[in-house]
Amino acid sequence: MHFSVITLFPEIFESPLAHSILKRAREKQLVSIDLVDLRDYTRDRHRTADDYPYGGGQGMVLKPEPLIEAIENCRSRLENPRVVLLSPRGRVFDQDLAAATLRHREIVLVCGRYEGFDERVVGYTDDILSIGDYTLSGGEIPALTVIDAVTRLVPGVLGNEQSPREESFVDGLLEYPQYTRPAEYRGMKVPEVLLSGDHEEIRRWRRRMSVETTARLRPDLLAKAPAEDVRPRANVYVALLHYPVSDRRGDTVTSSITNLDIHDIARTCRTYGVAGFYVVNPVKTLQKLAAKIIEHWDRGYGSSYNSSRREALSLVRLSDTLDDAVADVREECGTAPRLVATSARTGPGTDRITFGKMREMLIKDDVPCMILLGTGWGLADAVFARSDLVLEPIAGQDDYNHLSVRAASAIMLDRILRDTTLDGRNMK
Repeated sequence: MHFSVITLFPEIFESPLAHSILKRAREKQLVSIDLVDLRDYTRDRHRTADDYPYGGGQGMVLKPEPLIEAIENCRSRLENPRVVLLSPRGRVFDQDLAAATLRHREIVLVCGRYEGFDERVVGYTDDILSIGDYTLSGGEIPALTVIDAVTRLVPGVLGNEQSPREESFVDGLLEYPQYTRPAEYRGMKVPEVLLSGDHEEIRRWRRRMSVETTARLRPDLLAKAPAEDVRPRANVYVALLHYPVSDRRGDTVTSSITNLDIHDIARTCRTYGVAGFYVVNPVKTLQKLAAKIIEHWDRGYGSSYNSSRREALSLVRLSDTLDDAVADVREECGTAPRLVATSARTGPGTDRITFGKMREMLIKDDVPCMILLGTGWGLADAVFARSDLVLEPIAGQDDYNHLSVRAASAIMLDRILRDTTLDGRNMK
């Protein structure tokens, strides 16, 4: 692997290249690095490589002549180099790009400086890379970052060939926690599983810790991780409460069951893998109405007319009270569910939790969760008081927030349970 670095300050590279892995890689002749002094391609006695920008503005801009001539010289003496310009406006360099860069045996890294470079230089390069959304003094540190990340992937550079496969970002996740001797220090103990000698249990523990660490510190990375690692593990239930809910005056009332709510929320629950959908209403006549709707699609004519609707409606469970629904889940899962209230308003309750944080919570533990949806003018204060968490409200373009419970439930479940491995999008 060969790197050529075009820079105004080649001395910046002297110390980093003379130590540790980069030094050993060069000594083994697995990697070679050529530093090209940009001033060697200037044309005046002052070796001027920059000038004032046309149109005015702050700072200086690297001139096109020395940069382009330096790039052309590198191309002429190398076989088939890939020329990479280091700039904040480039693609963000990550582990996948490091692996892709490794496929090119010759890389020319062009380091910007000052306010940047003459735009005409871009046409002489093959790619533009950035190491992050912040401002540095020049491209030298990004160049060292690219060299170090790619060099570690060169076969033979690292003593243990498994090392690059187990490091952070290789499979989209952060690396698991590491421990060494002593087994206990100041009361802090190494996890027992690492001392067990059971290699399969250790592998599973490391994988679980890798997922949990990523969910806690870099949830944005979960979109790139394998599906089996980042899908929520806990059973999720939804309860649509018709009692106790509030009316517009704030009084506690019982609202009516509607056909549309049952159908649409059931279909959303089935789409996102919800374990059960509870319709909570103590009024027996309304329960009979709901049961008739469900029976039509579950065992009546609707079951043969539309099997997908039957599949969704099979999730519906009628319940007199929230306590009954909680008891049902406790019996099914062996533990009571964590209650998560929802509201378009900021109401009383315990902690507010974002959609992303709730997803992280579901990935990290196995405690069942019941999302409480309110009808009428929202859940009564008594429901908030007994809930473990209160989910953040859905934010629109402004302070208008009057979605139907059907629309709100679809948005919530999408943000919490969507399989991000299918589309690579990040959650809030």
